[in-house]
Amino acid sequence: MEALAAAKPVIKVAALCGSLREGSYNRGLLRYAMELTKEEIDGIQIDYIDISPLPMLNTDLEVDGKYPPVVEAFRQRILVADSILFASPEYNYSVTGPLKNAIDWASRSPNVFANKAAAIVSVAGSLGGARAQYHYRQIGVYLDLHFINKPEFFLNAYESPAKFDSDGNLIDPASKKRMKKVVLALQAFTLQLRGCNFNLSTTSEFPRQIGRLSEEGHGLTPCTEGSLAPPFPASTRYKLGRTSETYDWYDLETCNNERSVLSQFQDEHFRLKNKRYTPNARERMHKFGLVASWVFFLIVIMLNYRVNSIEDACCKRNVLGRSLDLWVAYS
Repeated sequence: MEALAAAKPVIKVAALCGSLREGSYNRGLLRYAMELTKEEIDGIQIDYIDISPLPMLNTDLEVDGKYPPVVEAFRQRILVADSILFASPEYNYSVTGPLKNAIDWASRSPNVFANKAAAIVSVAGSLGGARAQYHYRQIGVYLDLHFINKPEFFLNAYESPAKFDSDGNLIDPASKKRMKKVVLALQAFTLQLRGCNFNLSTTSEFPRQIGRLSEEGHGLTPCTEGSLAPPFPASTRYKLGRTSETYDWYDLETCNNERSVLSQFQDEHFRLKNKRYTPNARERMHKFGLVASWVFFLIVIMLNYRVNSIEDACCKRNVLGRSLDLWVAYS
């Protein structure tokens, strides 16, 4: 175990803040995360990237397939990172304009976000930026960003006790512990996404595997210094926006396994195979309903005609004096 820990590689994290305010609380979260990597957490480096110099996305600025220098420098720093750490407030129940603009620049072909691990933290009002986080996660689906699911970090900056000082630095002990858990989870998830397992006792299992299986680890191989796999294959397949064969194989196997498990569950609990259920069952039920409706209306019409005939007969007999006035008696 000590040998694996010693061989633990250093992952690079690109940190992006969705607020441009000088005393931004979200930037304070990123500052604290950087402090953690210097004092308490080994094997991780956080590179804070200022997105304020980026121009608004305009494809007219792309000349001969090249981006403006400031945009290209930003994209290169994202490209060399192993994972992304977002910190963003919530604007109008959604993402912030500056961070969305940065994401759009980075997603231009080729998408430099592809196949990277990611985490998001937020500081806002009542819900702590939860609604914005879910929108960022939706964006990440298209960008092939793999967000950690837990722990989630939402922080209401206006609750007591105070969470930040006058300079925007995080001072709340409970929030610091939560923030540390996020950084550790991002580190473990990044290494597992790259097919590494440096600490079998602290990292959770993750089925996406790259390379061969290890005899010691649970489907994961220990990494050595500098042996992290590239975040995406440097080939024409990547430039066309296609995923790697490893992920295609995993998704196919997952779908097949899910179908097998679902079929077995249905056979055991619902016994669907013993019933004659075909895709045409819905059509047959629809036709049966139409026929039943027509039969019902015909019966109603016939009964109505019979009642009218009896009423007419009773009235005629009454006029002739041959029967009781049934019509008057029962009307």
